[in-house]
Amino acid sequence: MRRFIVGLLATIGTVTVLAIAGAVIFVTTGPLAPKALPESMVLSLDLRRMPSERSAGGVLGSLWRDKQDLVDTVQLLWQAADDPRVVGLYVEIGDDAAGLGRVQELRQAIARFRGKGKFAVGFAEGLGGNGDHFADYYLASALDQIWLQPSGGFAVMGLAVESPFLRGGLDKLGVKVEGGKRWEYKSAPDSFTETGFTASARENLQQLIDGLYGQFIDDVARERKLPSAKLKQLIDSAPFESERAEKEGLVDKLGYRTDAMDAVWQRAGSTRELVTLSEYGGDDKRPRPNGDVIALVRAVGTITSDSGDDGLLGDDSRATAEDVVDALDSASRAKQVKAIVLRIDSPGGTYPAADAMADAVARARSAGKPVVVSMGDVAASGGYLAAVRADVIVAQPATITGSIGVFGIWPVATELLTTLGVNVERLATGPNAGMYSTFRPPSATQRQAINRVLDVIYADFTKQVGEARKLDAAKLDAAARGRVFTGVDAKRAGLVDELGGLQLALSIAKAKAGIDEGQPIRVRRFPAESDRLQKIVDRVLRLVGVDVRAPAIRAPREIREALARLGISARQGNVRLPPLPPLWR
Repeated sequence: MRRFIVGLLATIGTVTVLAIAGAVIFVTTGPLAPKALPESMVLSLDLRRMPSERSAGGVLGSLWRDKQDLVDTVQLLWQAADDPRVVGLYVEIGDDAAGLGRVQELRQAIARFRGKGKFAVGFAEGLGGNGDHFADYYLASALDQIWLQPSGGFAVMGLAVESPFLRGGLDKLGVKVEGGKRWEYKSAPDSFTETGFTASARENLQQLIDGLYGQFIDDVARERKLPSAKLKQLIDSAPFESERAEKEGLVDKLGYRTDAMDAVWQRAGSTRELVTLSEYGGDDKRPRPNGDVIALVRAVGTITSDSGDDGLLGDDSRATAEDVVDALDSASRAKQVKAIVLRIDSPGGTYPAADAMADAVARARSAGKPVVVSMGDVAASGGYLAAVRADVIVAQPATITGSIGVFGIWPVATELLTTLGVNVERLATGPNAGMYSTFRPPSATQRQAINRVLDVIYADFTKQVGEARKLDAAKLDAAARGRVFTGVDAKRAGLVDELGGLQLALSIAKAKAGIDEGQPIRVRRFPAESDRLQKIVDRVLRLVGVDVRAPAIRAPREIREALARLGISARQGNVRLPPLPPLWR
């Protein structure tokens, strides 16, 4: 019976692999295969939802990548800028709450595109959304012509941050949050331990949003050729109708999507070919350099030590230490790789996991591979620790950076349980067993132990930062204690080296590797997309109870032969996919 069940599960898993392989073949050879592109075209970029820092996850995301991630988008815009077939860019605008690091990354790519003598026209149904963010208009200002729908209106009113504080409600429930933090600017746990902003948190966060707003005002005023004071005055008087936005020079034209497209065709000349960025990405004729290799490794999401296995359709939203460390190690061992760019977009996570990433960065450098960090929307706490040992750290001016500190909290529901008449009895083998219990508060001795742990982690964190960034005690203290900075302020504090995006990081990595400035480079992702799809196959097999590493499991001969015809190896204890077609490379 056991052999029958194992064989059945193996068969189910293998049939699922067949389905995935069939989907791969369908996408790459069927009606969804890349089409031949015209000799003159306008690119279409839909930014009503900003591209994510992550690659599309799960089976569906890996097979139907109809929407590029941020790295893809930026790389394709750079290639399109150098492609004589591409005459212009049409952008749909609408994501008013996107991270400002990503917005600046795209603004820089669009600026380079326009710098090559090509036009960039955008259309928005409305600007500003709920009025507490300005990402859509910040992005739109990078274009040389903005169209706004007459009924849409202009509601760009600044930047607001709201934080709920649960302490009062938890007190009424009889739930107390135990733990601690290092130090006063580490505001993440305050939502559970305070009834409002502390003085330190208020000061730091206000400074942060003032800095971000100042960048927005300076950049938009320059692009729209408006005095900064006038732009601030207009923002302060919003919301208002589209007609006033046009009159004041905030937008260029009023009209509908069809009107904007008519303007695009007028500027495009003889061409009437609109090509999506996804279609352009599947074109083998686009300019792609073929030089020395720079590895691109990404740490995106909360940093953890777990596997990040969220099921078949999971989006791999965590940056797991094992995956990032493996990618860094693989890149450092690869002979073709001349340098490594580590792209970080993370609010932090567990200290050991972030420390493991930092150690992998140091080992890559010891192996002779320069490591340059490129920061996205945020690289804070553990996200900053992972970066600190790099040769060079590059942040966007709006990257939320720093938060050098530590906290640890957990709820204790003793009063709530007593009110409900719930009695929790306890058996333990040592005085500190169950120290982080939800059912009883820690003792005074245990609290001392918790504080000792926080002190040790904070001391190690700050020591690593001080040594890596060469900061003396006074400068280190001014940069730490949990403070968060914009990228601009982080550079002043000595936490980052340069302000810019991924392309600047690649240029610095190229120079660090001794590659001549005029020589092209190739960017190769670690892990490769084929490795990601292989992980999905392994996940499928695990979900149906099949361990492909187990030598006792062998797929039936008929299924092995069917897999072989698709180029998939299904030998005993091993199921491996063939190399992916160029669509994924």
